[in-house]
Amino acid sequence: MNKDNLKRRVLTGMFGGSLLLLSALHEVSYLAVFVLIIFLSSREYFKILGSNGFRPNYNLGVFLSVVIFITTFFYASKGSLLGIYFLLIPILPLVCLSALYSSNNSETLSNVSVTFFGILYISLPISLLNFIVFDGNGYNSIYLMATLLFLWTSESAAYFGGSLFGRKKLFESVSPMKTWEGVLFGLSANILMAYLIKEFFWSGHQTLIYWVFFSIVVLISGVFGDLFESLLKRNFNLKDSGNKLPGHGGFLDRFDSFFFVIPYVYFYLKIIDQLT
Repeated sequence: MNKDNLKRRVLTGMFGGSLLLLSALHEVSYLAVFVLIIFLSSREYFKILGSNGFRPNYNLGVFLSVVIFITTFFYASKGSLLGIYFLLIPILPLVCLSALYSSNNSETLSNVSVTFFGILYISLPISLLNFIVFDGNGYNSIYLMATLLFLWTSESAAYFGGSLFGRKKLFESVSPMKTWEGVLFGLSANILMAYLIKEFFWSGHQTLIYWVFFSIVVLISGVFGDLFESLLKRNFNLKDSGNKLPGHGGFLDRFDSFFFVIPYVYFYLKIIDQLT
């Protein structure tokens, strides 16, 4: 375990995590921060593709990713027709039409595909957050904050537990550093965090079992999200997606699990709501 890298990782994580949690306290700061996350993550994704022989529509991809999030924000928060109109923009045809102006028509299909995948991979999952933080009573960030806490807790516990005690590889062909022992450490830490949320942070009607299952959903989907991003980096022979976050790499490295987690959290909340 590299001590210098660990120090940078911890400091960056504490600063960035605190900023993210504070931004979740108000809907305006929430909007601003997540627009920035989508913008920077999309830029990173399209730059990686551009450096590896693809020619995605960089500007259109970033623009549509941000627009989707902003319009779903307005629709979820205020029921604004503005959100509906913008969501009716024919996103896929726009990306396809942009290929007409490409100078290399022989790679049209691959370039259109990777452009559209960037929107699907980054913007659509985070846009579901708007339907998590807004309910009939207005803005409520408890589920967003719980998701972040479970995700960071499991990742940190898995990192330290796997580094110290890891033996059995989880998915060696994709990510040789991840181990089953790390996952178990993450699970144990998340169950403890579920207890703390129930007893000290949230006095709502949810039971401890509710939060434990919430934490398991975050853990499992987060692991697969991290593995998928590792698969993308391995495909492009990259160690990190960028170097903007000391100790963590790039924005895709930091939020890869988050992209996968949000849809599963959304469906978990909806299923529980229907059952109760």
